[in-house]
Amino acid sequence: ALAKALSYDADSKAVSVIMKYPPGWSLPESHYLNSDEELYVLNGALWVGSVEYCKGDYAHLPAGMPRPSMNSPKGASVITFHEGEHRTILGDAPVGLYDPARLIAKIESEKMSWGQPSDPVVAAIANNAGRKLLREDPKTGERTWLLQFGPDNPKKMTHGRTETHPVVEEVFLLDGEISMPMGTLKPGAYFWRPANIEHGPVGTLKGLFGLFRCKGGPLTTVWSESETPIDWAPAHNPILPPQLQPLATAPYDPALPY
Repeated sequence: ALAKALSYDADSKAVSVIMKYPPGWSLPESHYLNSDEELYVLNGALWVGSVEYCKGDYAHLPAGMPRPSMNSPKGASVITFHEGEHRTILGDAPVGLYDPARLIAKIESEKMSWGQPSDPVVAAIANNAGRKLLREDPKTGERTWLLQFGPDNPKKMTHGRTETHPVVEEVFLLDGEISMPMGTLKPGAYFWRPANIEHGPVGTLKGLFGLFRCKGGPLTTVWSESETPIDWAPAHNPILPPQLQPLATAPYDPALPY
């Protein structure tokens, strides 16, 4: 298996990563992970025990959950989120580590109906806005969801408000595009934004479909009072850590979004 680390927290050891399982990959031994894992299948199919995850499927697998085996007969690309040190440990988990009440065994997101976005401003002004809530932690309020909206008409939507969130916002763009001051995100684009960073305004010429997460509590939005012009052709100027800085000048290949 291969991996692309999108973000990494040196203190908590949390990581967001794209896993690429080659055809025929397998881990036949019974095992468990020592941290929570969220997964969303981008393509192909991955089996965890007797459960098959295909494109668009989502799961939240708590630490210590028994896994009889894992395999991918035809291969798969899976965006995976670990909430700490993540070791694959053969055998049975220590008693008390696994909390089955926190398990989301499988959601076939493509079969879900679209609901209204949680933010009333987005619901009111975004064209064709819809949300599919995949997970909400009852204790912390942290959420994982799919969001779509757009396309926008640049002749009618010339200005927009900036926004600020009190928690981390993490996004992986699955389809479409979105323009923001530091560039236009296209399929396969990703960002991890710390809390209290003012950003925007944004717009989308092709529509947007993305996987969203918030960390540190529920995501709420403080909107600016005034509006500023939307840049529909922004220069690509992302803020990146040193190890990812070469990507700032790498050309985008639509045939290889991730």
